[in-house]
Formats: sequence, C-alpha cells, structure tokens
Amino acid sequence: MKKTPVALPDKSDATTAVPGRKPMFQKEQVVRAALDLVERDGHEALSMRAIAAELGTGVATLYNYFGSLAELNDALAITLLDEIPLVDANDVQETRRQLMELVIAYANVVERHPNFVQMVGALADKKIMRIFDSTLQAMLDAGVDVERATVTWSVLSGLAVSHAASGRRVDRTRQSDIRTKFKDLNALQVAVKTGVFKLSHDEWFRQILDLTIDRMLPELKAKTPKTAKAKTP
Repeated sequence: MKKTPVALPDKSDATTAVPGRKPMFQKEQVVRAALDLVERDGHEALSMRAIAAELGTGVATLYNYFGSLAELNDALAITLLDEIPLVDANDVQETRRQLMELVIAYANVVERHPNFVQMVGALADKKIMRIFDSTLQAMLDAGVDVERATVTWSVLSGLAVSHAASGRRVDRTRQSDIRTKFKDLNALQVAVKTGVFKLSHDEWFRQILDLTIDRMLPELKAKTPKTAKAKTP
C-alpha cells in the first residue's frame, strides 16, 4: 500500500502570525528591537532574553531568525553600516564632499555605538570592505597614489573614532571652563585666543577633516574663488 505523502508547512509563511500561537516577526523587526534596546540601554544590555522581552515573545522564537547572539550582532552592524554612504563621484570636488560625509557618518555611528567594532561579524566585515573599496577607488580615480590613499583611509577612520570618543566625553564646555583648565598651558592659551574653541564639536571636526584632506590629498583640495585683478587706468 502506498503511503499518502504528508504536506509540509509552507516556509514562505514563516513570518506570518498564526492564530493561537506566539506572534511571528519579520527578521527586520527583530533587528530593530535589538537596535532600540542597545540605543536605549547600551550594548551590555543586549541578550536574546532582553530582545524577546522587547518583542513580547519567548527566547526560543528568536532562534528561528538568528542562530546566535553573534549572528544578531552582525545584523545590527550591517544596519548601522547602511548609514554610511559609498563614495561614488564623477569629479574631485564631489569626491571630497562624499569622503567627508562618509567619515562624519562613520563618526556618528561609533559615537552612538562605542562597541560597534565588537558587533562586526563576517557579513558586516564584507560591507566594510565594500565601503573601503569604493573610497579607495574614488581616490585612485582622482589621481592619488595607492599608498597615500590607503594611509589617508587609516587616518580619516582614526579621526572618526577619536571624534566619537571625545563627543561622548564632552557634550558642551563653556569658554570660562576652558580658560580655567588651560590657565598655565601656554600653547593652549594661544589656541583659545584664536577662537577655535568657540566652534561646536561637529564644526571643529569638519575643520579637522578639511585640513587633513588638504594636506594628505592635494588632488582633492577645495578650490577657492579667484579674485578679479583691478584694472590699472
């Protein structure tokens, strides 16, 4: 006697809620809940149990979407990397602008997520390599030699991490506080007199990036408008 084949459940319906069962979610919903948790309570609060509580479901349900917390961390890192644009410019001025925006976006991600590097897994690492590749290619297309281009990438990404760390440390500092801290420090007193510390944290970072790109990548140096020479009578 032939056995009647048993119909298997349709996997395409795996993310649809079934009456009488615990709710099912889209994978993106799990990532969003995890990201909300991290941004509210810090990365140290991230656990499968905590995410399950955010979604109002059981821990076992989450393993239908991610095999481990490390895999979920990798997905979080990819979501954050989506905030960082690829460099895809047709001229040097646009390359310069996009390069600055990329570094600023990276700094913003790291400032909000100090443990970002620990979140990166195999898939997120591939995305980072794509970002690096697009940036390197744009610099090469602008006439920058490969050695200087790779060093510049390291310097700019380091500046982003440094800016993020200082941003977490100091949100706002009054001029009077700065003068007190720098009272017996001659070089810093000179810097105070120039008004450099009147800039906001982000304005100061843009100025640093401008100076760094001008020095390291003269091919991308911002063009200054030429002043017309006065005609002699």
